Amino acid sequence: MTAARQDAWTADEDLVLAEIVLAHIRDGSTQLQAFEAAGRKLKRTAAACGFRWNSNIRKQYKEAIDLAKKQKKEKKKEVTQEVVPTVNPSVLVKESVEAEVNEQEVVSISDALQYIKRIETELENISNYKKENAKLRNKIDELNDENAKVLKSLDNLTEEYNMLKDEYNSLINVLNKARKMAEDFSA
Repeated sequence: MTAARQDAWTADEDLVLAEIVLAHIRDGSTQLQAFEAAGRKLKRTAAACGFRWNSNIRKQYKEAIDLAKKQKKEKKKEVTQEVVPTVNPSVLVKESVEAEVNEQEVVSISDALQYIKRIETELENISNYKKENAKLRNKIDELNDENAKVLKSLDNLTEEYNMLKDEYNSLINVLNKARKMAEDFSA
């Protein structure tokens, strides 16, 4: 039995490491810089952080990594589209703050669009399920109608069978009486 290491990673440390790495990816920084920053915060080496990220955590955050990369691309597009104005520094500071607010809005709008797309997909699935359900209900109604017809036919056949059986028994009784009368007559 192996003893737990004194310096084993906790779930909280994994979360901190993931948040730092994802923030660096969004900002366009390198993972090495992220591991160094995480190492300082977690009091571990950058190599230990890198190993932990690559061996365990990265697999769990695949979608978050893709989203962070997408956000990084959107930031790059916004930066390349901006034109540097020739105004006084106080206006630049104001525009910088507004740009940060706009970037936050873009991220939230992007998230909102993804959420809306998921909702649309779910609504489409629900609509498909309702259509399928209606088809199945129609099929059940058809089968119930067919079952009722078969049961009615069975009742008719049972009634006819019972009638024929009664007639057969009556005929056998008549024949038996005739045989008995013939035996009595010949004796």
